[in-house]
Amino acid sequence: MHRLILGSADIARVRLLPAPTPVAETLFSLNALRGGPDSAHLEPWRDRVRAGLGPWSRMLAAISPRGPHFLDLVALMGARIDDGALLASPRARVRAELDWFARWSGRMPSALRGLDDDLTVRRDLLASLRAYHDLAIRPEWTAVQDSFALDRATRTRALADGGVDRLLSGLHPLIRWTGTTLDVGCPSEAETTLGGRGLDIVPSYFQRSPTLLQDGDLMLLIYPATRTERPQPPAGLAKLLGRTRATILTAIAEGIATTTTLAHHAGTSAAAVSQHTTILREAGLITTGRHHGTACHTLTPTATTLLTRTTTPGTNP
Repeated sequence: MHRLILGSADIARVRLLPAPTPVAETLFSLNALRGGPDSAHLEPWRDRVRAGLGPWSRMLAAISPRGPHFLDLVALMGARIDDGALLASPRARVRAELDWFARWSGRMPSALRGLDDDLTVRRDLLASLRAYHDLAIRPEWTAVQDSFALDRATRTRALADGGVDRLLSGLHPLIRWTGTTLDVGCPSEAETTLGGRGLDIVPSYFQRSPTLLQDGDLMLLIYPATRTERPQPPAGLAKLLGRTRATILTAIAEGIATTTTLAHHAGTSAAAVSQHTTILREAGLITTGRHHGTACHTLTPTATTLLTRTTTPGTNP
């Protein structure tokens, strides 16, 4: 268990991030290939990916061996799988990450030898990551983004209804919030006083147990995104509005509020969602505001009444 001690300044600096970086989620998925707690729903994905692995997967096994530690490519590559970032990483920085990785994992995999000063090894690593990303991540990305959108709606409601206390209390059964300490059930045994640095909370689709990561002074808590079924529109509402429009309205009721996340949820384009929300707005069922250039949709009282009537047995819309 890792215990985090939060003061009032830390609680004020708790941030709920919408998703991990693509590089981080790719690393989490490598560990998910081996199975683990709360991951039975990933079995079809695992079977498909394992069947498609090629000789390049040797490099992936090197950066993510069995166990809690992996080579921190986020520190070397940034958010995206990008040629320039890794190829331009200073030798000393790469060496420092390799030394840390060898110290915590117990050895230096032969496939990673030369990563600090041999561009050929770095290119091999990039080629392996791209091949894996195309096989494992790209086909799954819509489901991943949909999971993040649904989880964020759930967490945002918890924050709005009960503040940071309710947010931290409901993240995962292995995360326990006492009001001043956050106990995270992960392999490391430690106690950390945040001392005003705050805490970033990040969901993950592939990481199925809580994990703490430190990026400089910043502490990140990775938690498994809630596996929530997509809210389905009531049959009566679908008959009245059409299935896509009813799906969008039901999703807005669940807190999925932006055009982009609604598009992922409804399985259509952002342009199509904009057309549907325009019709819903003209019908007096939603209102739309903008925050930092992003359109956010909310139900009107009329839509709330309509949803209540169509979900109550024995009533007619």
